[in-house]
Amino acid sequence: MGRLPAYTEQRLPRTMGIVRQATRTGRLAMLGGAAPVVARNALIRAVSRLGPGIVLRGFDGIADWRPPGRTYAAGAEPTTAPR
Repeated sequence: MGRLPAYTEQRLPRTMGIVRQATRTGRLAMLGGAAPVVARNALIRAVSRLGPGIVLRGFDGIADWRPPGRTYAAGAEPTTAPR
């Protein structure tokens, strides 16, 4: 397997999870109508007051992610692609 397909295979599960989470968050943020917006805002306020850690857990695996190895930006030696 070439490097790009291997990279894609390695990163696809994580990135698809981020896409799904962003989609859910976007749907919630874009609610229309007075009643759903009031309910959403009340829920967000309650969760923020009662358990802020619940909100932050939504970022687990995103904000705390680290590359599996040294990156080029961190001084890793660049590799050359096979010709």
